[in-house]
Amino acid sequence: MTLLRHFHAHGAGKRLVRVVCALALLFAPLFCTAQEIRVSVLGLFHPVDLVLAPADHAVMVAQALPSGASHRVVLNGEPGHRRLTFHVRGERVDAESFGASQWEVTARDGGPAWFELEVPGKLRRTYRGKLLVEARDGHLEAVVAMDVETAVASIVNAEMDEAAPLEALKAQAVVTRSFLLAGQRHLDFDFCDTTHCQFLKAPPARGSRAWSAVDATRAVVLSYRGRTLAAMYSGRCGGRTRSLCEAGYPAPAEDSGQYPYYAVECRWCREHPFVWQRHLDNAQPPPPPGDEPRRIQAVRQWGWSSLPGADFSTAADPQGWRIEGHNVGHGIGMCQYGAIGMANEGADFRRILAAFYPNTSLRGF
Repeated sequence: MTLLRHFHAHGAGKRLVRVVCALALLFAPLFCTAQEIRVSVLGLFHPVDLVLAPADHAVMVAQALPSGASHRVVLNGEPGHRRLTFHVRGERVDAESFGASQWEVTARDGGPAWFELEVPGKLRRTYRGKLLVEARDGHLEAVVAMDVETAVASIVNAEMDEAAPLEALKAQAVVTRSFLLAGQRHLDFDFCDTTHCQFLKAPPARGSRAWSAVDATRAVVLSYRGRTLAAMYSGRCGGRTRSLCEAGYPAPAEDSGQYPYYAVECRWCREHPFVWQRHLDNAQPPPPPGDEPRRIQAVRQWGWSSLPGADFSTAADPQGWRIEGHNVGHGIGMCQYGAIGMANEGADFRRILAAFYPNTSLRGF
């Protein structure tokens, strides 16, 4: 800032200031230090067993905690590698008949490892990070501490199609990173891997388009009034995004610093309408259209596919309710379908973000 004041004092003008700011944004990733976040994974299944295996040829170490337990299991990543099963038993976690309050899994050097984690008979996923397994409320809780950019790539890989235009993927990467770096959403870990936070799958291949988008925007976040914005987004807005107030949330106070999420016209959704239909065999009426908190409450009871979006109309019939909707998700913040449309028409990620998040700026974290 001292340098900028010097240029102003000597009449260098606004153009040089803009150049310096642009260079600061461009080179900020080079000076950014690695940062870890803790993501709870596979918790949707409330597992009582988890099966761990190396995902490459490296050696992993599972260590019982606290360290005084002094029990270690070495997992060799060669063909026919070992697998380790964790089982919840009361408030402890068993592995190879040894019970501990927690188990930590790392690479042999104590750093992050590539590993597979499986809920038997349901789902297996690959992660890169350091794993902590503990018992909580009768099931296992698995938390992966991973580098922020690895998490961003894993989420972009899950939240947007790999075939999307690169500028749309870049916009998604910035939005995802902003959400993660704005602050944690849970008490015992930072984020979960469901849409309550952001959907997270395995990291994509290093040369993938998702990774290219992450690398091209590394450490860049959305900022509002000097603070990183926990940016929200949804699949399809139906032609117009919504403010917090329109979605059924309290309007933020002017001096709170909270972003209000302006309603923005989305030409791509308007020109490419989308319709979904549902029939609910239920005597209980659906929530009012547009009321996002009540929609979330309803889908937790009826299933997440029962009301895919908040913009819908209803009609009663003898068997229940006929519902027709025109968006996917809450409709707040960036519309992913609209972002893809803008990118297809030549917009870069900066224009996309400026369109869906008015009055924000980009900065290096």
